[in-house]
Amino acid sequence: MSRELIFYEHHFIEFYRVQDEKVRGKIQYVFELIKQVEKVPEKFLKHLTGTDGFYEVRIEYQSNIYRIFCCFDEGKLVVLFNGFQKKTQKTPSKEIDKAIKLKNEYFKIKKIKMKNYGNIKTFDQLIDIEHGKIGTESRSIYEKNSQMFIISEMLKGARKEAKITQEQLAEKTGTKKSYISKIENGRGNIQLSTLIRIFEIGLNKRIGLTFL
Repeated sequence: MSRELIFYEHHFIEFYRVQDEKVRGKIQYVFELIKQVEKVPEKFLKHLTGTDGFYEVRIEYQSNIYRIFCCFDEGKLVVLFNGFQKKTQKTPSKEIDKAIKLKNEYFKIKKIKMKNYGNIKTFDQLIDIEHGKIGTESRSIYEKNSQMFIISEMLKGARKEAKITQEQLAEKTGTKKSYISKIENGRGNIQLSTLIRIFEIGLNKRIGLTFL
């Protein structure tokens, strides 16, 4: 039996290097046990209840307790995240939240790396791979967000070109400054009639619509 232990980014090493030499030695011994023993005792590696495949490596040295979060990837690969010294009976929620975030990042990056980019020759093909085909839920979300980005940037640019404030634009178009601000920050739900009024009446710009 042999597992491979890898470190995701620098989080474990930052924890490891500030520990006492004897603590580092104990960590090494426990890692060797995890690497070589098929059924690791819970004393050293325990699944965290209520989590999706999340484990903690458990280190004890004298009266001190240390924890290192990890998960398994494809069976024999152990991915190590952040570590900390446990000073209370309950594991700090901020450490768990940090580890979950790192785990999600790890698998997201892995998924991206596994995608086939070799045959991509156009931007449309790239978007198909990243967000799915047209009509899928993930593609619809991407298209909505990208259009919101375009509208917000075009509105900001046109307003600054016209040298008017958000408040002045809102007054000219019968809306509120907060509404203009939301659109410019990509957060507003825009009605087409209001959008046309903002650009054509407020900014003296024509809007062209394209139906695909």
